[in-house]
Amino acid sequence: MLIKDFEIYNSELNINNPHCIVILKPWINVGNVGQIVIKRLFKEFHGQKIGKLNKPSKFYDYTRFRPNVYLDSKSGERKFKIPNSELSWVNISGQDILLLQLLEPHSFGEDFNDSILEVLDYFKVNRYIQLGGMYDSVPHTRQLIVTGSAHNWEPKLTQGISFRRSNYEGPTSIVSQIIERIKKQFTIETMSLMVHLPLYLKLDDDYAGASRLLKVISEIYKIDNKFSEFDLGRNQYEQVTPALSDNNELRNMIDRFEKEFDSRNEVVNLDYDSEVSLLPEVEKFLNDISSNEESEEG
Repeated sequence: MLIKDFEIYNSELNINNPHCIVILKPWINVGNVGQIVIKRLFKEFHGQKIGKLNKPSKFYDYTRFRPNVYLDSKSGERKFKIPNSELSWVNISGQDILLLQLLEPHSFGEDFNDSILEVLDYFKVNRYIQLGGMYDSVPHTRQLIVTGSAHNWEPKLTQGISFRRSNYEGPTSIVSQIIERIKKQFTIETMSLMVHLPLYLKLDDDYAGASRLLKVISEIYKIDNKFSEFDLGRNQYEQVTPALSDNNELRNMIDRFEKEFDSRNEVVNLDYDSEVSLLPEVEKFLNDISSNEESEEG
């Protein structure tokens, strides 16, 4: 069955009044935090894949998002994995939840957004939660900040989240339009959650960041599981401190971040599009990292 550009190939499931948890790659998936959360929920609650874009090449440039070739572990056959946006289903504590993993489109962005909205309308989704991560001037030695916004509901959470309306103006993703269109076209509860990650680490998989988001989701859906990401994140950051002990410049930077963090009386909200004002030494540090990465790739 086709819902605009989405192919739904497992439509016999009895899905009632679902919520939808959404991630967008690569725009707001710093540290791969959103992907880690989606994978954990899918695995823990025995998720099923139920849909994907029918012809993803309409939206994606395959010289930018490369297809992958691999050998099937069972048959040994050579297979291709094509970059795509995918839809899955899980049931958590009796609540049906759609897991929507979006790849940012390179073209036909309006059609892409129309397809997502039609999928939400078809399944009668009544809550839309967007997860992501961004770099910020925060230390890895403190609990990571989570900021966000909510519309049409007032979540009662104990995770120390700052919910405020964003005043950001500037470049964004076309997919950002979805949540604004939801507010105008539907009576859906919406929430965006952004975990702020230490900008000096730039980990491929930041389990501490993913853990913070998982704890929020666990509180919303009354999940008692102690996910393995909790220990992985703590251990990951504990190993960072000794590794940085010989870098005085970086150590001084972290000390400054710690002092600024501790002196804040309230969390300043930054949504995923916000620009972060960096100290000169931080900009230099990040530029050096980027230059080194480019040299290694070359």
